[in-house]
Amino acid sequence: MSYNKRRGIIPGPLKGLLTHSRPYAPAESFPTYRTLRELVEYRAVHQPNGVAFQYLTGRKEVVTHTYAEFYQQVKYLATYMLKRGIRGRKIALVGENSYQWLLCFFAVVTSGNVAVLVAKDATPAEASTLIFQSQADVVVTSKKYPYEKELLAQKLLKSKYCFSMRDLEDWAEKGQRFYEKGRGLYEKVELDPDAMCTIFFTSGTSGTSKGVMLSHRNMLSNVNDAAQVYQPEGGTLAILPFTHAFGLNTGVLMLLHYGQPVFISNGLASFMREMAIAKPNILFLVPLFIETFSNTIWRTAQKQGQTKTLRLAMTASNALMKVGVDKRQKFFSTILEKFGGNLKYIICGGAPLDPRYIKEFRAMGIDLMQGYGITECAPIVSVNTALSGLRAPDDSVGWTFPSVEVKIDDPDSTGRGEVLIRGSNVMMGYYNDPHSTANAFRNGWFCSGDLGRINKDGSLTITGRKKNLIILSNGENVSPEEIEYMLGQIPEIAEVVVYTENNLIVAEIFPAENDLSDNDLKAVIQERINDYNAAQPTHKRINRVKIRKTEFEKTTTMKIKRYKVVDNKEK
Repeated sequence: MSYNKRRGIIPGPLKGLLTHSRPYAPAESFPTYRTLRELVEYRAVHQPNGVAFQYLTGRKEVVTHTYAEFYQQVKYLATYMLKRGIRGRKIALVGENSYQWLLCFFAVVTSGNVAVLVAKDATPAEASTLIFQSQADVVVTSKKYPYEKELLAQKLLKSKYCFSMRDLEDWAEKGQRFYEKGRGLYEKVELDPDAMCTIFFTSGTSGTSKGVMLSHRNMLSNVNDAAQVYQPEGGTLAILPFTHAFGLNTGVLMLLHYGQPVFISNGLASFMREMAIAKPNILFLVPLFIETFSNTIWRTAQKQGQTKTLRLAMTASNALMKVGVDKRQKFFSTILEKFGGNLKYIICGGAPLDPRYIKEFRAMGIDLMQGYGITECAPIVSVNTALSGLRAPDDSVGWTFPSVEVKIDDPDSTGRGEVLIRGSNVMMGYYNDPHSTANAFRNGWFCSGDLGRINKDGSLTITGRKKNLIILSNGENVSPEEIEYMLGQIPEIAEVVVYTENNLIVAEIFPAENDLSDNDLKAVIQERINDYNAAQPTHKRINRVKIRKTEFEKTTTMKIKRYKVVDNKEK
């Protein structure tokens, strides 16, 4: 194996693997970008008056910014930073999704600096650790970040500059004066497509966050591929954190590529109200949102005595679709209006999605597509689309993006093995961590740590995490995610984590909302577990059930922090 600055790690031979690929239809005429500056500049030139971003103010007024206006503000901010000598630096952005956050991000990455992204809910101690780990020279916090004063007051950061986004207007005004003097500071900065531009931190489900270095080429790989995979006819409502690759690269960069508006959500409390205003055509969500939507739909139907009617309507809708008759807009108009009336696509990632939701949403007229991605791959590897009339099984994550390759390492008798990935989307490495970087690659292929198999149609199915695999004393290997998925079908179970304790398989359960007493609930759940066990081989049976009173602790992308549950329990 060797390394080349332009081509990255050059792979050597790798045997015993299954190739996974799929031809895509040619894309419509979309440009191919090399840098993030080219992306935002193209829209400003070719669609100057188009709506780029919108959001609701505290007074519930909609604010709109065009592509030309956005790029102009980006140039002014970037010029101000360059005039202050901030170039070639790592700049930490700490805070929630906002228009101001996006201005800062693009000003940073289009001026030859590196954006270090820190989640909005990071405590001062957590934020300081990540900033120190990334060796950031500059720290910028949002106006709403609750620990802004505490963080900026910490001398241990050793950052040369500490700013608040509340000063953005002043920066832009000063930058405008510098820019209009015609010195061309911004334009003179040459951007290398293969240079690092962003550091994302892994979500920390295992307890330790690593800084993932992504170049302009990495960040734009999914963007340049996207037009061959799906093409929305409208904008999105962005709710996932921009500090995560799924929220930023899909929810913002891809929409800039399509020339479609991004409505920036103020959070869960206002999400449904914003849906009615934004009328999104496509959403990028994690499974928790889908589960909540579905539960709300069925709960509303139950309260109105319409459960049977809803079920019959879904059955009829599916039957009519099979013969080419689409009555979904008519059957489900009331439900679809709750989503703004224009929603056609939802791409779901970040965690496994129950296939029943895919069938349910499809029956109602919304194409719910499950994707697979990982921060280290910027992030999308594959997505299950119905492009060209083809559709992979609902429990799969579909076919890879055009520039991505996937292989299965050392497959077992069922075809399951570790998913290896190669492509222009794969990260440069982990920041300041050559040991972890070296361990993450095998002959030039990125080792995802996920277990999967290739289906007969070439699509990919993810079956679990390699590090989570349970190995029993009898030598049997058990995927806890597989068991968790099956137990998740039980109505009385909201969340479950499966692990071993003294060589026994334990299911720790947070119950769904119910009106039962504690004793009755335990009895019902145990009865459901007994039914599950009766249909399973011995090595997949639950030996012990634990009921908990609180939800499991989660990451900002709503993944359960498994290590918080499992550590010190498995022996």
